[in-house]
Amino acid sequence: MFTARASGHKRNNVMAGIPFWNRRSAGRLRIVMTNDLDLRRLRFFVQVVREGGFSAAAKALFSTQSTVSKAVKQLEGELGVVLLQRSSTRTDLTDEGKLVYDKAVQLLAAADRLRSELDALKGLQRGQLAIGLPKMGTSAMLADVLATYKLKYPLIDLDVDVASIGELERRLCESEFDLAALFEPAPEGFEFRRVVEDELVVILPASHALSSRLSIDLSAMEGVPLFLCEPDIPAAKGVLDAFKARGIQPRVEGRSSHLDLLYELVKSGAGASFVPRRLAAARSQGSTVARPLQGIHIPWCLGFGWPHGRHLSHAARALVDHVLPAGVSVQELRN
Repeated sequence: MFTARASGHKRNNVMAGIPFWNRRSAGRLRIVMTNDLDLRRLRFFVQVVREGGFSAAAKALFSTQSTVSKAVKQLEGELGVVLLQRSSTRTDLTDEGKLVYDKAVQLLAAADRLRSELDALKGLQRGQLAIGLPKMGTSAMLADVLATYKLKYPLIDLDVDVASIGELERRLCESEFDLAALFEPAPEGFEFRRVVEDELVVILPASHALSSRLSIDLSAMEGVPLFLCEPDIPAAKGVLDAFKARGIQPRVEGRSSHLDLLYELVKSGAGASFVPRRLAAARSQGSTVARPLQGIHIPWCLGFGWPHGRHLSHAARALVDHVLPAGVSVQELRN
C-alpha cells in the first residue's frame, strides 16, 4: 500500500479507503490516497488523451469503449478528482487531468524501462559480476572458465580482483564480491561449487640431486629447504600433515602467496616447493623440474563460493552453473 499524506495530517481524518482532496496549503494542492495506483488504469487514461477520445483509445488498446470509460472513471475515483471534461463532441483535460497525465506518462515510461531492464538481466543481456580470486596463481587455472563464460555472455561486465584468502572471505560477506574463488574445503558459512580439481607436485632446481627421479618420496625430502604457499590454503596444511604422517619435521624456510616468487626461489637453488600440477605444467622450463609425489595425493581443489543463503544475481548464478563442455576448447567456442 502506498500512502501519500500531507504534513501534519492525522489518520483519524481519513475514512478507510476513501481518497479526498486536502485543503490548499501554501499554494499547493495535495492528495491523500489509501489505494495503490493501478498502472492499467493510468495506461487507459493516457491513451484516451493521446487518441482524443474513448472510442479511438479503445481501438488502440484492443478493448471496448465501456471498459476504457470504466477504467478512467475508477482512476478518477481513486484520485478524488475529475480528469476529463466530457462532451458529445470532445474530451478535454481538466487542470488536475493535465497534472496527472504528465506524471502518468513518466510513471508508465519508468515501468516499461523497469520491465525491459529486468528482462535483460534475466536473459543475461546486461549486468555486472564482481569476482574475487586468491593470489596463488589461480587466475591461470580459472582462465578457461572465465573466458568461455565471457564468450557466452559478452554483455556481462566482469570485474575481477585478487586478494588474500582472509580478505576474499571478508569482502564476500560484505557483498563487495558476488563470488570468490575459494579452496576446498570451503570455510564454514559458505556455499561452494567446485571448478578445478588438481593435486600438488614437487618443483625442484634442475640441478638438485632428486631431480633425476621420476617421482619423489617425501622421506627423501627430509632436510630440504621448503618454500610453501600461505597457511590459509588447505593444501599447505596437507603438505605439513603428509610430512607429519611420516614422522618427518619439514624444513620450512618461508611462505608466499606469489607463484612467481616461489619459482624464483626454486630456480635460484634455495630449495623446493609444492604447486598444483596444472601450474607446473604451464611453467615448464629448463631451470626447474616438476615431479609427482610417490604414494601420496595432496588435493588442490578450487571453486566459486558465496555466503550461505545469499541470493545470487542472474549473472552470478550463470557462472556457478557454467561448465566448459568436455573436449571443447576456448578456440572452438570462439569459432
